[in-house]
Amino acid sequence: MAEVASGMDEMERPTLGEKLRHLAAPQKGVMPAAGTTGPTLVLVIAAMGFLACLSLGAALIVSSAAAGWETDLTGTLTVQVKPEGAVSTEDQIEAALAILDGTPGIASAQPLDSAATAALIEPWLGAGNVTETLPLPRLIDVTLEPGAVVDHDALAARLEAAAPGLVLDTHRQWLDELLGAAAAARVLAFSVLAVISATTLAIVVFATRAGLSANQGVVEVLHLCGARDSFIAGEVQRHFFNLGWRGGLIGFVLAALTFLIVEALSAGDALFLVAVPSLDALHYLWLLAVPALLALAVTATARLTVLRALGRMM
Repeated sequence: MAEVASGMDEMERPTLGEKLRHLAAPQKGVMPAAGTTGPTLVLVIAAMGFLACLSLGAALIVSSAAAGWETDLTGTLTVQVKPEGAVSTEDQIEAALAILDGTPGIASAQPLDSAATAALIEPWLGAGNVTETLPLPRLIDVTLEPGAVVDHDALAARLEAAAPGLVLDTHRQWLDELLGAAAAARVLAFSVLAVISATTLAIVVFATRAGLSANQGVVEVLHLCGARDSFIAGEVQRHFFNLGWRGGLIGFVLAALTFLIVEALSAGDALFLVAVPSLDALHYLWLLAVPALLALAVTATARLTVLRALGRMM
């Protein structure tokens, strides 16, 4: 009976000719275009590329905005002229200008009228809600000379002594808070980018193993024909490179369209309280690096995975 069972097993095993005919069936390379290694994987990589571009774009926008905030705020000061019953607002402004004009390092000091001050508050309170009865301080916009170092504490003391109600705002607290928030946002964006990258590589490892398992007969025939593991790995990595760059490019296009749409919607502060920073032309070149790096990472991961899998098969 054992001999009969052995003979039946040998009859059920595919012959070399049958394996060769299976290899000659229409398909591109070792990996078929269907299933987990075809269009489905392209869509997954496109989604991951889209999220990666969004994360990188957000980090670039935050970095650019933070640099602009730091440049704008470190070169300016603001003097608040708060209403005081004992002295008129005009006398307060005149006393403040006299101090500011005589301070080395200050390039200009320009008082803002009531209308300009109301215009600064209006986006926060809403159009028509800033009335004349609302007690608003007058502001003096102070511009420093490039590279000038001004003793803020001494200047604040001189302003306070010159007239009551004069308060110096160095923007330091606001700048520290903005830069801290920007740094946290960058860390979050790059953390999301790292998670997306790791997830994509894990999916590629799974897809590569699934493709090899489904085409184990083809791999065996190639070995019988004298093909080396490096040849089979080259076929697989070419397949995944095509999937990687196509999916990455789709994700980049979708992300670029998303940023352009948000920029168009935020024009004129139509939907947002303040203007939303947009990507520069150079930033889109950085985003274009995402599909390239994604294709290379997918290719390298697929090659390493298939070489390890082939080593276990043998």
